[in-house]
Amino acid sequence: QSTWGIYSIYIHRSARAVSIMSCNETKKIITNQNGTHRKGWRLHMLVAMLLMYQMIPGWCQNLLETFFPIVVEERGWSKTLIGSLLAMFPASRLIVYITCPNAVNNWGTGISLGLFGIIGAISQLAFGFVEYIPNNQNGLYIFACFSLRIIEAVGLNISFMFSFSLLMELWPAQRTLLASLAIVCDGVGVMVAPVFGSAIFASFGFEFPFIISGLMFLIIALYCWIESPPNIYDRCESKDRPTYRGLLMNPAITLIFILNIYVRLLSAFTVANYAAYIHHKYNVNQYNIGRIYMIFPGLDTSICLIMSLMMNKLKTILPTVFGVVLLAVSMQLIGPTGLIGLPHNLIISVSGCALHGLGSGLFHTPALETQTQLAVNICGYPDNVDTRSLLQQMFRIALSIGAIIGPVIGGYFNDSFGMELACSLISLFGLPFIFSLVAVYAFR
Repeated sequence: QSTWGIYSIYIHRSARAVSIMSCNETKKIITNQNGTHRKGWRLHMLVAMLLMYQMIPGWCQNLLETFFPIVVEERGWSKTLIGSLLAMFPASRLIVYITCPNAVNNWGTGISLGLFGIIGAISQLAFGFVEYIPNNQNGLYIFACFSLRIIEAVGLNISFMFSFSLLMELWPAQRTLLASLAIVCDGVGVMVAPVFGSAIFASFGFEFPFIISGLMFLIIALYCWIESPPNIYDRCESKDRPTYRGLLMNPAITLIFILNIYVRLLSAFTVANYAAYIHHKYNVNQYNIGRIYMIFPGLDTSICLIMSLMMNKLKTILPTVFGVVLLAVSMQLIGPTGLIGLPHNLIISVSGCALHGLGSGLFHTPALETQTQLAVNICGYPDNVDTRSLLQQMFRIALSIGAIIGPVIGGYFNDSFGMELACSLISLFGLPFIFSLVAVYAFR
């Protein structure tokens, strides 16, 4: 019954020893009677490493955005080709989440966390060496970039899905807190990766951001694989497992899912177009653009962390309502739009970015917890790893859809109407859903 019992499985285990161990026997080793994880520095270290794993989606998607377009433009890549490559990671993630929502947990630790995590990490490491392909072999260069990017996205996202499921099961009594911290870690990845990539690229060259990141994720994947317990999930029967269709049959869950797409769409549009806008409009240099770009993810991550610590006591959808309203208002300031008579001022525009980060931070954590409560209390699904994992995957699907269509629609509006009017128009997309959410809160 000691803390070290679970690790003796790995230090002295054999295939037969693990196979004859029942799910209930294993859970007695992992948990106390109250469902919380037994104390021990190795167990806490495992939870910390799994939380670091939650940075992968945001980190990998944003690592190369600050320097890769500059490098490949010198090789003659068009804006469309660059945008297509940058969209490969969220597009591949979307396909993974849709096609295998429950299969990942069934595959087990060795395949889901070990094999796919190692493949994804090595693919990212190898991406750093595509620069050695000669300029006269541009076709091979494009093929290598797209292939490695897709393999990296599939491998890391499958291992990420399993790591979240494992995180939920290791500490059942703190699932709400851990799910919120997973969003915070994703925000840290979004915030740190562009700065890290740009700094390492400027100091050491093209390959080193990918080598360092690949080695980091490889170490995390190997550690989590070695230290993770066998499959001990408190699983439902196949007929009782939650499905995307079953969850989306609830109108409130569907509404929050659509608003997640809307929120990510606004953020993706802003990130894709704001740097060029303030550079040409207000003559802001690259150094200050980087500082301004830290405002949104910094506030978003900080507010998400605060909300994650409060969600066990704050059982209300009000922060979600307030957050999405702030996001719509912030788009009127980022331009700033002339529709409400605001002058063109950099301070007002940057204030809009700050308001955008505040609204995003207020929205995400309460929205995910509200979906969980609806799935458990209204849809009748158990509050276990299956339900939590599927809701987290729905959350990631919404982010991926928004990340794919946001720059496309926003870029079209920006080219057609200009940044100021584009901000206003793209914010109007979510008004019907915002009003619906306010109505749900008012008449709940």
